[in-house]
Amino acid sequence: MRFHLCLTVAAGLLVAAPMTVGTQTMSRTATTLAAIARHPAFYHDKVVALVGTPVELVEGALPALPLEAPRQFVIAPKSGRVPLRALELRGRLFDIGRFASDDSRLGPLDLHKLITLAAGDRWPARDRLLILHGTTWIDRDPVLAPTLRNLALQPERLTGQTVVVRGRFRGRNLFGDLPAWPRQSEWDFVLQTADAAVWVVGKRPRGDGFDLTTTTRTHTGRWLEVTGRVTIVDGLPLIVADRLRAAEPEAEPEPEEDPTPALPSPEVIFAAPAQDETGIARDVLVRLQFSRPIRPGSLQPNIRIRYANGVTETLPTWTATYRPGPMAVEIRFESPLAGGVGVIVELGADIQAPDGVGLTPMTLRFTTSAGLR
Repeated sequence: MRFHLCLTVAAGLLVAAPMTVGTQTMSRTATTLAAIARHPAFYHDKVVALVGTPVELVEGALPALPLEAPRQFVIAPKSGRVPLRALELRGRLFDIGRFASDDSRLGPLDLHKLITLAAGDRWPARDRLLILHGTTWIDRDPVLAPTLRNLALQPERLTGQTVVVRGRFRGRNLFGDLPAWPRQSEWDFVLQTADAAVWVVGKRPRGDGFDLTTTTRTHTGRWLEVTGRVTIVDGLPLIVADRLRAAEPEAEPEPEEDPTPALPSPEVIFAAPAQDETGIARDVLVRLQFSRPIRPGSLQPNIRIRYANGVTETLPTWTATYRPGPMAVEIRFESPLAGGVGVIVELGADIQAPDGVGLTPMTLRFTTSAGLR
């Protein structure tokens, strides 16, 4: 089986809408990558939360999530760089193929460059390019409590286990919380709390003091306690119920606030010599200015300097000195560079601002003078 890794690029202006707690409407939907891939039309233009672990791609410059080719799932962070660890990601999902290439709604989202990077010159078909826009994230607790929300976010970790969860009775998906009905029986119903919802099957929703109908909203909002075994059908988590009980309404916790977004990645905003400049003195002092302050200790280990291919001379030893006032680094060579050759200076993503946000990688190329100086 072939997999395509989903690129993550710095882009995005849209903020995930906050969840309204305790109402009948879920303004954010807890789900999984598998469910989104299976039901992209349902999740299109919805604010979602899902769990994933980004991995490095393109020489460490871009994080990624795996999705089976030819599909791509691009994460466009609100700002900063996505950490390479297990995260709960939150953003608004777009299936780009459901827009026309000239759709005016895409303009304010600043997505055209991203789409070209991910899909090339050809506009993607439906279900092929999914973008999680304005993404923020929080770290996940490695200890997974058997809650309804964790069941919605990570059902694969609870599959086969017996759980006891509480939530609101929502009938047979009468509020459109989930993308598909598993059709186990006419008594299948949705259990919901906060931004999470799962199907409950195997039991008619009646018991001591309650007898609920699944096809009208008359009884929706009643709280139930469900005991049952977790399984996954059609990409969606299900609870195969063994026991149902009436439950008292629970005070739902306030949703975790999205973290304050990191400042933008620092960038090189000035370089001397200039990009692709020729005839540069062999005793040149290379100077690069940044858009934000930089941690001095992160510079030297993450700067790579080399001659262009075919040059046999040995590169002189060099040192990098950070100047905090102008937010610039000066690279000084201990002896003159070779004459008439290309020089390549690479600044890596592990060069960091004081808040830990990595540099947008940059490569500077110039050619030295063929003369003595």
